[in-house]
Amino acid sequence: MLVEKVLERATKSELCSALALLVLSLSIYAFYTQLLSYLKSVLLSLRLSGPPSLPFLGNCLLINEKDLMRKRAARAFDLYGSLVRIWVLLFPFFVVLQPEDLQVILSSKKHTNKVFFYRLMHNFLGNGLITSSGVKWSTHRKLIQPAFHLSLLEKFIDTFVDASQSLNEHLDASALDIEINIAKYVNNCVIDVLNEAVLGVPIKKKGLGLMEDSPFRKGKLMMPARFAQPWLLLDAIYQLTSLASDELNQKKRLNDFTRQMIKRRREIMADAANNNVERKCLLDYMIEISESNPDFSEEDIVNEACTFMLAGQDSVGAAVAFTIFLLAQNADSQEQCHEELERIFDYSNRAPTMSDLREMRYLEMCIKEALRLYPSVPLIARKLGEEVRLGAYTLPAGSNIFICPYATHRLAHIYPEPEKFKPERFSTDNVEQRHPYAFIPFSAGPRYCIGNRFAILEIKTIVSRLLRSYQLLPVPGKTTFEATFRITLRASGGLWVRLKPRQQHPEAV
Repeated sequence: MLVEKVLERATKSELCSALALLVLSLSIYAFYTQLLSYLKSVLLSLRLSGPPSLPFLGNCLLINEKDLMRKRAARAFDLYGSLVRIWVLLFPFFVVLQPEDLQVILSSKKHTNKVFFYRLMHNFLGNGLITSSGVKWSTHRKLIQPAFHLSLLEKFIDTFVDASQSLNEHLDASALDIEINIAKYVNNCVIDVLNEAVLGVPIKKKGLGLMEDSPFRKGKLMMPARFAQPWLLLDAIYQLTSLASDELNQKKRLNDFTRQMIKRRREIMADAANNNVERKCLLDYMIEISESNPDFSEEDIVNEACTFMLAGQDSVGAAVAFTIFLLAQNADSQEQCHEELERIFDYSNRAPTMSDLREMRYLEMCIKEALRLYPSVPLIARKLGEEVRLGAYTLPAGSNIFICPYATHRLAHIYPEPEKFKPERFSTDNVEQRHPYAFIPFSAGPRYCIGNRFAILEIKTIVSRLLRSYQLLPVPGKTTFEATFRITLRASGGLWVRLKPRQQHPEAV
């Protein structure tokens, strides 16, 4: 017995030692692999052109550069070529510009992981579809994707219509024949859409007290400030600052508010009578998902709802405002849009249907041209899951990649006179002749924006309502602007237009 116990203990001891040795070996291998990948990336970066960098800080301070998008991003191909080197602290990044190269990366499921600084947005967006990677992202994507099927998107058109009508009433009351920054009005309209479409708060019941103090109207992303002061990219330093505590407090307010909304929707869903009155929202779909999928928790609902609310505000708001501004500067294109709308609606004042929105082909061309010139998200990042060959260069597995739609959309060999507003670039014939990855305002491949069709329908509804009611006029002295990068694209100083009411056609009803 004594011998058996000794042998048993020896066996357990040997097993523990073997496991410990295995873990240590795997850790050493992982470290060696990452180190080797990093060294390969550094060596490759030394062969490439890019903006001058500072010791240790790299190119982080570029975010503070005045007119960065026009001076650097728009000219990146001419300045540095199709593959550009950027340093973020001591980490090399590679900016990929050519559509053929973008397809290699974006079309593959092997390169869907996000780079490390997306984690800097977790306290703002939550760990949802935009910021998550790996199994969590792929699982959530499969579960949520059906909610954005075209047949279900049709149910949101009434929400778009109500929000655009509310915008019109606001403009009629306070903004006719004066100079206005249209972005401010549009942002309120987009928030109305999101409140109803995502959280289930009806636009026609704005008096609901809970929405007056909505933290989604006050959210602030700290990541640009951390890049402007690169030492704050180090969490150990950042956590000592007031910015970190403010961000955590903001996250708590967002999460607590969203949980209140979830509770409210659960109560409405449980009440069959009310459920037939209020429109179904994205929270309802996610609650149903969580009830049939234990892995999709209430915490996941909170994260995804925050992602849709916060990401949807700036991206769609910017797209609508830029489209309106560009149509005000381009009277011929605006008039073609108006003529198209008159044909579709036959001079009536009725609300648009899904069929009507599909018929707005020239307006869609104008929207896409606005997104080409001013993509709401002008910079995307990925981490390569395996080695990739791009022309004469081999990018090692683990390389950090920047994708800059703002730059790719201005490649002169693809878009002649790239700074000019030419909606005809998006005619059926021109689109068919162009590389599919030459236009990527919603990204592309497995991680393309899940809400892209939702966004296009929303933009069409809002812009078409304005064009049916007003002639958009430019404001002398404010016909240009400086595009600034703050994760999403902004117009420094605003987007100024003047609205002139259109004369009602005698046949309008």
